[in-house]
Amino acid sequence: MEQKTLIVSCVEYYSYLKNIPADKVFLSFRQTSILTMILESNRNFPEMDLEFYAGMIDGIIAMESDAEENDYAHYKERIILVSHVVDMLAQKHHLDAIEACTMYYESHTAQVVTDDKTGYYQKMAAEIYAMVEEE
Repeated sequence: MEQKTLIVSCVEYYSYLKNIPADKVFLSFRQTSILTMILESNRNFPEMDLEFYAGMIDGIIAMESDAEENDYAHYKERIILVSHVVDMLAQKHHLDAIEACTMYYESHTAQVVTDDKTGYYQKMAAEIYAMVEEE
């Protein structure tokens, strides 16, 4: 899996599993060096799936959700959308995977897209990309 897609997939899937906004998950992953660990693990174990990474991450940060509802159920749609947006950001600004993901997840746009209630996960990648660029 391509690095940017791997990072986005892990962030969005973990957001879904723990019912935590994706931008907050990304920030936590960045502050605890989990992003680097994910990329290094992928080099050593390229055949592993998202459940492997979620388990690995749980073992490190041991976050549990007590939420009875899941506000981030559309993680699969967001993985596709955000991966495209991050690719566009990386190409435009000549960023590596972590830098491009940081640019996206630290934006106000990421906060809006991560909330299922806004429906932004259904928008086109070009529209979300334009929103990030306008910030």
